[in-house]
Parts: sequence; structure tokens; C-alpha cells
Amino acid sequence: MDPADGERPHENVLRIETRIRNWNGVTVADVHEYTKGEVLHPLLNDETGIAIALNEVGGVTEPRIRPDLACTLDHRPNHMTLVPRGMELWGHATKELHYSRYALLLFDLSKLQRNFQDEFRPEMFERPRMRFTDTRIHSLVEMLVEMPADDASSALLGDSLTAAVFALLSTGEAEPPERGRLSERQLLLVTDYLQDQLSRRIELGELAALADTSQWHLSRAFKAATGLSLYQWQLERRLELAQNLLSEGNLPLEAVAVAAGFSDEMQLRRALITRFGKSAFLKLSRA
Repeated sequence: MDPADGERPHENVLRIETRIRNWNGVTVADVHEYTKGEVLHPLLNDETGIAIALNEVGGVTEPRIRPDLACTLDHRPNHMTLVPRGMELWGHATKELHYSRYALLLFDLSKLQRNFQDEFRPEMFERPRMRFTDTRIHSLVEMLVEMPADDASSALLGDSLTAAVFALLSTGEAEPPERGRLSERQLLLVTDYLQDQLSRRIELGELAALADTSQWHLSRAFKAATGLSLYQWQLERRLELAQNLLSEGNLPLEAVAVAAGFSDEMQLRRALITRFGKSAFLKLSRA
């Protein structure tokens, strides 16, 4: 190897900015890395996980099974690497690269196995997969890393997105298998529970236990039955409640936000403007 300026590769990292969040047995790290010169560092060898390249400027990154052995697979934008726990892999960046953004998803396999039940296939996480691409996984991960840090009301969205990523990796198929529809009783249990608990943070696992099914099946079957994801259905009900409370004119916006399950007044304000438009929001807020 010939590191730039005679420095060791790991010293060529100028700055790293990381935001870490956790959903449903999955830790998601959004990493911005600024470099000058060739970089080489261990890649997730303490955890089972996946590294996803979101942006590369000036050069490219690659996974390596040995520090001195270049990856023989062709580079593709938004490439991904699945790393089994305990397997030594390295992330390498060419000396031309000066900025990269990537996501690291670390999996708590024991928790995820309980959540996914028969849909979990441990063998899919026992061997590395290097420089593969999947537009569905990439889109889901982009949504995860772009979620606002202060969005405490989006627990269901984070749970559902991480569950979808894990399901796609776990099945090894074009689409995870179908397991039938939700019964009327299951659907009613879930929707009544969401409606009754609008002000509270609800996790996907609670709803799956209530419906006595797996989290992934609930996510898919609920959308098939209602046309909305669990998060979208919950958000619509929260916005309806906020609209009604504002129309009554008895509570300030901050109190309405708390009652309807939003993090704060600003988050509610943004959601109402997005859903109803700015003029309708101003009319409501003056009610």
C-alpha cells in the first residue's frame, strides 16, 4: 500500500460525523466521513450488520477480505456489504476520495429472530455479501437516515422500515413470502389500539403481539387491508385529532401537539402545513 503523504491509512480520516438511532433490534448509524488520502479500517467485525454507500465524492470505497487484497467485484453506486459477526472485513477508500456518506445497520439477531419467527433465516447472515445492490433496501435506508432526529412520533415508521430491510435480507428472495390477510378481528384490534393510544409512542412489536403475528406480516397485511402503512394510518388519525382540537379552540398549539402524539409544537405545525396547506393551518391555529 502507498498511503498519501506517507501516513498510515487510518490517520487520513479528517473528520467523522455520526448520528445513531435505534429501532426494533436494529441500530442505524448515519456516517459522514471526510478524508484526505487512502483510508483503511475494520468494517463491523464485532456485529452482524450491513454497510451501505450513500454518497462518494472524488473517489470510491470498497470492502476487502484482507487489508492488502483489492475487491475483485465491480464498483457500483450505492453498493452494500453484509458482514457476519466475527468475520474480519475492511473498508477501503481510494486516495482520491474526500467525502463519503454511508449507513451502518447493526442487527440484534436474537431479538429479530423473536420478532420474525418462521420468516427469519439465520443462514442468510452467516456469510459475507460484498458490493451487492438492492434499490429497495437503498430506498428504505435513505428514508431511515433522513428521518428528523426530534421525531419521537415516528416510532412505527422506524420500526417498519428497519423490519422491511431485515426481511429483504433475511428471505434471500425477490419479495418476502406472503402469509395471508389479517382477519377482521386482528385489524380491529390494531386500529382500535392505535386510535386509543394516539398520544403515546407505539412500537411495531406491541401491535404484532396484539394481533398474534410477526411484525413483517403485520406491516404488509395492514397496508394491503387499509391502503396505508401503520405509520401513515396513525399519522392520519393524529392529524384528525389535532384538527378537531384546534377547531374547538380550547387548547394552545403546544397542548394539542402533546395530546395528539407529536414531539412538540413545531413538529405538529410542520405536519399540519404538509397535510392541509399553510392557509388552512393558519385558519385552524386562529380558531
